[in-house]
Amino acid sequence: MSAKSWSLFLAAALGVTAALGSQSKPQYATDTLERPHLPHRTTLPESSAPGENPPNPPNRGSLPTTTGADPRCETPQHPFLKTSLREHQGRLRSLKWSAAADSRTADPWVIDAAVADDNSPMEPPAAPPVQVPDPPRQPVASSAPPPRSPPGRRPCSEPCYERATCNEELGRCDCPKQLTGTECQANTSASYLRYFTQTAKQEAAQPIPCFNRCNGRGKCVLGECVCERGFFSADCSLSIGPSGKPVILEGKGYLPRDQRPYIYVYDIPHRYSSWYNPRRMDREAHWALWQQMLPARVLVADGDEADWFFIPVKLRNSGDGPKLFKIINYIQKLWPWYDRLQGHRHFVIHMGDSGRGEVSEDVRQAFPNMTWLHHWGLYDDYPYSGWKAAHRPGKDVVIPVAFKTKVVKDLLSYSPLHPRAPHLHRDRALLFAGRVCGDYSPPDISKPWPHCKTNKSIGYSQGARQMVHFYHHNRTGYKVVTADHTYVLDLMRYRWCLAPSGGGHGHRQTLTAAMGCLPVVVSDQVMQPFEPEMDWAAFSMRVAQSDVPGMHNTLDAVGDVAYDRMQAAVQCAAQHLLYSSSHGAVMQEDGRWDAFETVMEILRMQQLYPGLDPGQYSNRDERFRLFMGCGHEHMADHGYEQRHAWKDKYPVPLEEHVYGNQRSFDWDVMYEGGLAALIKRAGREPEGLRIARGPQGGDLEREGVEGRRGGLQLCSVSRWDVTTKRCEIRCKKAISSRGCRSW
Repeated sequence: MSAKSWSLFLAAALGVTAALGSQSKPQYATDTLERPHLPHRTTLPESSAPGENPPNPPNRGSLPTTTGADPRCETPQHPFLKTSLREHQGRLRSLKWSAAADSRTADPWVIDAAVADDNSPMEPPAAPPVQVPDPPRQPVASSAPPPRSPPGRRPCSEPCYERATCNEELGRCDCPKQLTGTECQANTSASYLRYFTQTAKQEAAQPIPCFNRCNGRGKCVLGECVCERGFFSADCSLSIGPSGKPVILEGKGYLPRDQRPYIYVYDIPHRYSSWYNPRRMDREAHWALWQQMLPARVLVADGDEADWFFIPVKLRNSGDGPKLFKIINYIQKLWPWYDRLQGHRHFVIHMGDSGRGEVSEDVRQAFPNMTWLHHWGLYDDYPYSGWKAAHRPGKDVVIPVAFKTKVVKDLLSYSPLHPRAPHLHRDRALLFAGRVCGDYSPPDISKPWPHCKTNKSIGYSQGARQMVHFYHHNRTGYKVVTADHTYVLDLMRYRWCLAPSGGGHGHRQTLTAAMGCLPVVVSDQVMQPFEPEMDWAAFSMRVAQSDVPGMHNTLDAVGDVAYDRMQAAVQCAAQHLLYSSSHGAVMQEDGRWDAFETVMEILRMQQLYPGLDPGQYSNRDERFRLFMGCGHEHMADHGYEQRHAWKDKYPVPLEEHVYGNQRSFDWDVMYEGGLAALIKRAGREPEGLRIARGPQGGDLEREGVEGRRGGLQLCSVSRWDVTTKRCEIRCKKAISSRGCRSW
């Protein structure tokens, strides 16, 4: 990008923030984690460990009998830097500071580019921005009230209100991404800014969205809410009420829903929580869960009313652990609840391959009572792969991945679990398409075990992918490949889909379940999302790695009746595994059983029955049992009920609308263009379609969802729904906000 482009880009951003209003701000407002007026300040480190981690070094024991954009600058000198971006990029390359081998780009988490330590191996060197001299400061009056007592409004300085967001509970000034300094008076260096923003051209074409669209109480600047005077938090939802305490969406009638748990979110400085760039973000669960707390009405503004406390610090890489120390220290100095509960009922979300196991042992030991929501369920050491136990059943929660928009659009939108999708007999056995070898080489059957070019990373996927390929790649009815050009159709056709681990957690168990291809889990000592709280045996098959050679016999032993019941159960299980309330409906679900709500139910059970084996939750608590059964005693009962409702709702199958009932419709037709023809027809309102009603009854546009959640029914991301119901239409026309992504 040219110097002129950068100047215009930042000038435009500065112009937006300058128009937000004015007031006064105390001089203690910080751009570092400092408690105002405290004699002993708590500051976050000037740097934090960035980068994506390579897979753990493999234990090469014997085995028993599978992008972030790199912005490029065309100018040799950035207007705000003394050193050119090109030189910085060269220094970055010299440090080999890049994404992991699967082309994902991690958030670097350089805390302060202005004072970054060039000698640190854990961060990229960054040139300081040109510092604008601080304006003359007035001494803080000695009679200023302490930050905690009395509780009330603590205004910020006029420069803060003009440029940034003032947290009036703490008197803290949160600078937008492009500014830094105690009063946001200096420009952020481009080398630092690029990790949280995009180019001016990209921003003009498709601006980075903000959390909950700032609730109409602020401006969205480079993906960060700059709140209007009097409002604060990551989405501008908080303000100081008449009582002198924070309130949520004052004047809009916000009330927490009837059913607990209630969540309190610590408003830590935003650069540690809500700064992000979706084009560099490979894991979205943190945002999907956090963003949904407000529309789900589980948030409370007073921690004394909360059941759980969310610490929204971004955790993705192994180097993020030390940052957690500083965040907890900051929280302890400003709020009483962490110490009062000794860390219990506090949770963080880690999105790394190994979850809690990705932070160092001293971090885990320092916070033994805190709950971790992560994707990795390894509950015991696995020396063959060099993995250490990370998950504590009953304390931590294995959560499903939140799929990016591209996966939803390219795969989930075709889900055959939708009532209008054709339901042909699944006549093929097992499917796997993806990386097999730890060294990224394609499998070579002319080579000995494990059919890979080298033995590097032989512990990848615990050896499961290699074993399945070795024993079953040429078996009739089995498709074990590294790439599949008919993947969508194959997911609709095959009975079983392999769902192994990878370099850490996998995602296929969730993806294949949502596509109706029952997961075959080959991951010894690894719990799957919401396991054991959810009965995975009802809709999947777990195969021990020692049984992989005879896996075909295990799958063949499942009869048609048993398989049909598992297919009925996956209709419910898939709803638990998807963040439908965030990305939209895949199978005309209403979101009441989705992944967000499932997390809330599990947290409720942990609080209500501490120490109880989570596998016994359904036996102990009727509400939990009915929730996990999607309103029924068993998940399969929900699937059977939906089938009956759909026959009444869609009496004529979609394929008859397209081909009539004289022509035989089979898989050959589907592969030869039938799928495209059906999708085209599905976008139009079919003749004679009855009034669209959900499986639980009620118009699809009804207000509310049986008291569970307010608002309109979810918009649809499914290609099987008529166009007028789809999110791209409804969100654009602001017909519905349920299911419309706001990040």
